[in-house]
Amino acid sequence: MENNEDNYIDISFALLKRLNRPLIFDVYVKRGTKSFSKIFKKGDLLDFDRIRLYEEKGVDVFYVTEEEHSLYCIYVEKLGDVLNAKAETFKPSEAHEILKELSTHTITEIQNTLEVNDNSLNNAKNVVDGCIKRITKDPKNVVKVLKLLSNQPYQLKHAVSVSMFSVLLAIADGIESDLNIQSIGLGGFFHDIGIGQLTFDPEDMKVLTPEQRKEMWRHPELGKEMLDQVKGIKSDVIQIVLQHHEQPNGHGYPNGLRGPEIYYPAKIVAIADAFCSLISKRSYRDAFSISEAVLKLKEDAGKYDKKILETLTKLVLPNL
Repeated sequence: MENNEDNYIDISFALLKRLNRPLIFDVYVKRGTKSFSKIFKKGDLLDFDRIRLYEEKGVDVFYVTEEEHSLYCIYVEKLGDVLNAKAETFKPSEAHEILKELSTHTITEIQNTLEVNDNSLNNAKNVVDGCIKRITKDPKNVVKVLKLLSNQPYQLKHAVSVSMFSVLLAIADGIESDLNIQSIGLGGFFHDIGIGQLTFDPEDMKVLTPEQRKEMWRHPELGKEMLDQVKGIKSDVIQIVLQHHEQPNGHGYPNGLRGPEIYYPAKIVAIADAFCSLISKRSYRDAFSISEAVLKLKEDAGKYDKKILETLTKLVLPNL
């Protein structure tokens, strides 16, 4: 392999230190701009004294090769299963790292393969369930998880932020069923997966052409079609993905549904989606402040459920 930066992918330092069995991938450190050295090989047990020496030298990032990154992802998936079953065995910082790595892996895999399978569904459930546990313990954990994703592409950050804010909104709105909250979180996580099938990247566009707009209006249906292929997914999640751009005034898409015709959890995700989009920096504009974002949502009368919008306002602007 050429010693090229593109051939190496950084991995979580905190999660690597949890590994207490022989490595299934080689581990590298970066020596210079285009120089990487192998410090552990497959079959090795981690030498924690050696790791500590690297930490003392200021090395806090390790790497795997592009070819072996899938092996590292298998390790992350297993940690996701353990986090879901035994969350108490992880430090908060480790739990946040797992959620960051697992969500990055899951969304990237879906974008690359343009499909959702049983494995990616299980990973998404672990992300959502992990986020729910973090949020229930302390809502401020939302900020901590999203901060770890700050350098990731917009669509990845957006999927996780919409999922987490949808869960926050659902709980604040009085939804108590764990299964319903999970479905809303999954709906938020998957809401935009159909965008990967478009012939253009909407993140690059400040203004869409009429043809691009028509294509964009199809992404909820494309997302539904992707999820329809997965046996283990609940119909509630599919309804959220299909309807998250419907509007109470009937001007939404893809089916122009009105008020009570729209699935209520989809209304929750619709507001979380719009809010998270507004407070995020985009390629064509700066991020809005929280108060500016809420004001813009309220100015768009008829596009969002009034009750849920009031819940959002009390959630993010409690002193108003």
